[in-house]
Amino acid sequence: MSKNYFVYRSSQDLERIYKAIILWFKEKQYEVEGIQKQDIYLIQARKTGALRTFLGTNLAFKIQIYTSQEQFSNQKELIIQTSRGRWMQNIAGAGFAGIFTGGLTIWTGIANAGWGLVLENELISYVENDLNYLRVKPDMSNINPPSVNVENNPVSCPINVVKNSDQKKIIEDLEREINQLEIAFTDEILTESEFLRKKSILEKKIDDYEVNFVIEEKLKKLQDAFSQGILDQYEYEQKLQDLEANTRAKILQERRLERNKNKVAKLKEALDHGIITKEEYQAKIARL
Repeated sequence: MSKNYFVYRSSQDLERIYKAIILWFKEKQYEVEGIQKQDIYLIQARKTGALRTFLGTNLAFKIQIYTSQEQFSNQKELIIQTSRGRWMQNIAGAGFAGIFTGGLTIWTGIANAGWGLVLENELISYVENDLNYLRVKPDMSNINPPSVNVENNPVSCPINVVKNSDQKKIIEDLEREINQLEIAFTDEILTESEFLRKKSILEKKIDDYEVNFVIEEKLKKLQDAFSQGILDQYEYEQKLQDLEANTRAKILQERRLERNKNKVAKLKEALDHGIITKEEYQAKIARL
């Protein structure tokens, strides 16, 4: 799956996140075990009940929590790394490599691909929003916003997925909430900072749902190709791994670029009509 970076605040962070994640899985009715090895907190979790039968009794969602040795910013960072693999019967006695190595069987790959992606997204959202850890994101400060050419800067958009009625309702409800926020901001009920903060939370929810819809569609096509013999086992599992490692980040980046493109267009229109000054335009562009 992937590595997710968060700002390291104190020496208690790893243990606090470790304990919180274990409780989070227990509340979701998962069987969960954890241990600390070599300054790394390790967790494995598997679903109980009917979903466990469907996914397989040996299938586990695995997590490593540790401090980063890489330097992506001026702040120290911690990493939450997720993967899928076999459930270890004796995690305390197992070697570190044994806990997180081992390929997936054909059935495991088909049954749990979507499950693992959704669970990872929920977990990272929990750490970021409920535990209030700041997620490290790419530094866009070197980009020169005023030079953006709205008309001639094509952005590749994610695959258009035909949504069912429930999926449409989810997105429409979130967009309706954003419209209500815009009205509240126009009526001076919300300050600009309050409006932007609340709006960004809703936009992130929309992004997450849209990404999951796209990934679900891609998974269906991969599974069809595998069942029809177009892909062999190795090719199928390689494409699953690539889907997990790259698709989510790529689609989110494309959606953010598309959203910023629309914002730039609106700001340019406001500048051309004298609604905002050039200085205000440049300041707003820099905040995108």
